[in-house]
Amino acid sequence: MSYLGLARKFRPQNFDEVVGQDHISQTLKNAISEKKVSHAYLFSGPRGCGKTTLARILAKALNCKNGPTTIPCGVCENCLEVSKSSSVDVLEIDGASNNGIDEIRTLRENVKFASAHSNYKIYIIDEAHQITTQAFNALLKTLEEPPAHVVFIMATTEQHKIPITILSRCQKYRFKLISASEMASAIQNIAKKEDFEIDSDALSIVTAASGGSMRDALSLLDQAVSSNAGKITGEYIRGLLGLLPKDIIALVTENIAKGDIQAILKIVKEINDEGYNILQFARDLRDHLRQVMIYLINPEVAEISTEDKKLFEIQKSLFTVSHHIRMNNLLSKALEEMRWHDQPRIVLEMYLLKMSEPYYNVGELINRIVELEKNVINKEYSFENSGNEQVEIKESYNVAATADLISVWDELVAEIMKKHPLTAQSLKKAIIKVTGDASIQLSVPGQFDYEGIVGFQEQITKLFQRKTGINVKIKVMIEKNALPNKQEDIVVKEAKPISPVEYTIKEDLKETAKTAVPKHIEDIAKKFKSIAKKITDNKI
Repeated sequence: MSYLGLARKFRPQNFDEVVGQDHISQTLKNAISEKKVSHAYLFSGPRGCGKTTLARILAKALNCKNGPTTIPCGVCENCLEVSKSSSVDVLEIDGASNNGIDEIRTLRENVKFASAHSNYKIYIIDEAHQITTQAFNALLKTLEEPPAHVVFIMATTEQHKIPITILSRCQKYRFKLISASEMASAIQNIAKKEDFEIDSDALSIVTAASGGSMRDALSLLDQAVSSNAGKITGEYIRGLLGLLPKDIIALVTENIAKGDIQAILKIVKEINDEGYNILQFARDLRDHLRQVMIYLINPEVAEISTEDKKLFEIQKSLFTVSHHIRMNNLLSKALEEMRWHDQPRIVLEMYLLKMSEPYYNVGELINRIVELEKNVINKEYSFENSGNEQVEIKESYNVAATADLISVWDELVAEIMKKHPLTAQSLKKAIIKVTGDASIQLSVPGQFDYEGIVGFQEQITKLFQRKTGINVKIKVMIEKNALPNKQEDIVVKEAKPISPVEYTIKEDLKETAKTAVPKHIEDIAKKFKSIAKKITDNKI
């Protein structure tokens, strides 16, 4: 007798043996118990997660000699025929090779005939999404109103490709990926039955490599059992899959954190010289960094072995979450480029060097700047005393507090007086009071002065900003008993005479064809005691 692979040998034979799909198994059992079996089902989900297996179990449950029953006996003629795929009443059709309208027409004609020796005539259609649109249209009426003895079960990995008209006529069940813990438990049970050992490291590698597919996990395990008579170890599985030793991945991670680019390039060279796949190395590093990030955020979610927890405890503090996100993005880009590059090693080296550069998160930098602005700045002085001893004095002060707002106010009023003498008169009457590091209060005796200052408040704030670099808040209020500042305190400094400068103005003749220099240009030139000349240039 030919060898039977583990995936086939341990295929579940009843609802309770199905791994990871309890939500579907229980619903189907309830439907059978309450005699509410539908005429059409659609099983969708990833590969190797039990769609066809559960379709066969449902077929056995409906056609068992003791059925319909939630626990098919597995020993009667009908159950055995379904298990061997030899039943004339349970027809398994490959949608990929029977996807044309002619095949569907034949199916539609055969539906009319009663089952040979079973309760139901059941059609299991695998890869149903590959059936053509025309063939689906031919099946519509039969699928919606089949004979009472017919049940359709369609299985697909791509539900979005099934026409909506078909979906609306079926009960839909979404299969999920099998979790690592459920898969590990199932593999350990198989190991006991098959009398072989597998350590926790190898078990975690198998479950991770399977990607949630039980069939893929058992196929990999089957390969490991066939080629190794002893205990299956993590090191052996790594060699079988072409994975790098985890200590090399851990070392690369540490070198990235330290920014040791020489060590990183040396490791890449050794990996390449020893014949390891560079693409697989990048995948392993990406997966390792992802697990470190997850362990950093929530150790309970990380799917790692007990032996690896010590390593992850050390490496979780190497990077911040934002740094992890950046590295994951870089490795994903590297993998994408490496697939099409003639020298994938070069691409990987460039991205690893980039990952090793110092990383500063923008948000963290902004927060740090804000903290520094709030902190007190220290100034140090040193001098020698009579004993020739060096003495240091540290003076602490706040940037905003050191700004002499009152003296700046005098300069500001003097500047405003040059261009806005009326407003300046109101400002001269105001009493200024510093109420905080970056806030002042202006008190004026009357409503007229109050309105004049308030209307000019925005310009005053901008002048303060320009002179001090501080965004000064200004509060204006009326106090009838307020005494104006002494006018002699505010001195308008005469501006130094500006030597005449000749300005050259190039004018677009298409825009203006008037003679001489426009009046507004002349006014500007006079204001600066200069001369404006007009040049005509026909090349404009």
